[in-house]
Parts: sequence; C-alpha cells; structure tokens
Amino acid sequence: MNSESAGAATSGRATLRTMARTITGPIGELWRRDPVLSAVAAINAVLFGAFAVGTVLDPMVVNGEPAWLKPAKFAGSIALVCATLGWLGVHLPVDPDFRRRVSRIVGVGLLIEIVLIGGQAARGVGSHFNRATVIDGAIGGVMGVTIVIVTVAIAALAVRARGDEFDVHPAFAAGILLGVGWFVVGAFEGAAMIAIQSRVVETTEPTVPVVGWQLVGDFRLAHFVGLHALQLLPLTGYLAAVGHRRGLVDYPRRVVYLVAAGYVAVLLVTAALGVAPVLI
Repeated sequence: MNSESAGAATSGRATLRTMARTITGPIGELWRRDPVLSAVAAINAVLFGAFAVGTVLDPMVVNGEPAWLKPAKFAGSIALVCATLGWLGVHLPVDPDFRRRVSRIVGVGLLIEIVLIGGQAARGVGSHFNRATVIDGAIGGVMGVTIVIVTVAIAALAVRARGDEFDVHPAFAAGILLGVGWFVVGAFEGAAMIAIQSRVVETTEPTVPVVGWQLVGDFRLAHFVGLHALQLLPLTGYLAAVGHRRGLVDYPRRVVYLVAAGYVAVLLVTAALGVAPVLI
C-alpha cells in the first residue's frame, strides 16, 4: 500500500470514528439522563423498523391500509416521545425520585400501548374504535385508561416544575413548559377523538399527503399537532436562548411565546376542522 492509499485509509477510519462518536454520544447521554425512557425509546425504534418491514412483506390489510402501518406509526411516535421526555426531563426542577417514578409510569404505559396495538395488527383487526367483540372492546378500554394515566403523569411533571427555578435559560425553560403543556392537550385530544368518533366520519375533503388523514372530519391531524409541540416548542426555546447568548435575539422569551401562539392557532384550526362534521 503506497503512502497515498495509507493516508486515505487512515482518513476513512478517522471519519468513521467521528461518525460513531456523533451517533453514540447523544445515545449515551440520553441513557445517563433517563435509562427507563431511553430503553423504551430503543425498543420502539426497533419495533418501528420491524413493523415497517411488515408493511412491505405482509399483504394483510386492516381498515383499508396495511395492517402493520398503524403499529409502525405508533412505535415511531412512542420512540420520539420517550427520547424527548428523557432528554428534557433532567432540566425540570422536580424531585429526582418523582421524575423517575413518572418515567416508569410513562415507559410501562407506552409499552403496554404498543404491545396491544401490535397484537391487534397481528390478529388482523383494528386497535382503535373497534368494539366488534368483547376482547376488542376490552383491549380498547385498557388502551384508553393506560394513555390517560400516562398523560396525567406527564402533566404532573409540568405542574410540579412550573413554580420553581430551571437550570437552563428562561427561554428554553419556557419552551419546555409550553411544549409539555401542549403535548398534554394533544394527548387528551386523542380521548376526545374516541369520544366523538370523529375518526369514522367520512367526507370527500382533501387528505394530508403520506398519512392520508382527512382535513375535515378527522381529529388525527389535531392530535398530531398537539403531540409534537413537545419537540417544536422546546427546540424553539433552545434556539432562542442560543440566539440571545450570541447577541442575535433581544427578547428570546417573546420569540417562544410568539411561536407558541402560532402553534395554538394551528392547533385550534385543526381541531375545529376535525369536529366540524359533528357540529354541523
């Protein structure tokens, strides 16, 4: 091997090591911050991959879509939620023991959810809005109770943290609290969706690309918007805080509140579109 080839090989190995550190560093930090939620996130990330393969290889269809599509979407969402909560939770000014108890409740609850959703897909039946048999109704009931417990536990974190001093920039703290708060609203929208059965309202309105949700008469879009405030608003707060430290943003919390207000407007519009056919 000549010197040029050796240099290229050395450079390639260095690049691979850098990439490995870039990937494993945040994963290790997440595990340090919250082992329970990081483990649940990892499990669901693996399940997401398995379910995604199932949508391609398994021809079974449930409610007009590949049987494993819904479990794949839920596994991906659960992985993202657990990773986000695990990463942000350490910044919440609450008792560490209380935070760990909440992590266990959330982790176990979301594992129950994905097991039941995946189990229903394996049976070739729907996991939500399905009362065809006693078993289906019981599974739906367990899922409903479980997600309420998980949501209340997460809300308790925000309530406990609200009056205390954060260890991060005020803009980032505001983003975390607002993100958790609107996540809780979005999660409870799921319960509202079940209560009014908006999922089964059929319209001829346009649909959302990729996911196929109806823009009108379908509460899933509002549910999605609410849930992902957990990522968008803390990220907004973090970026506003960085901008403030670098002298680029004069009023970082105003930026957070402005984005949060816009997010609320979007949430209200999507919720209104979801319930419109029921109200008319």
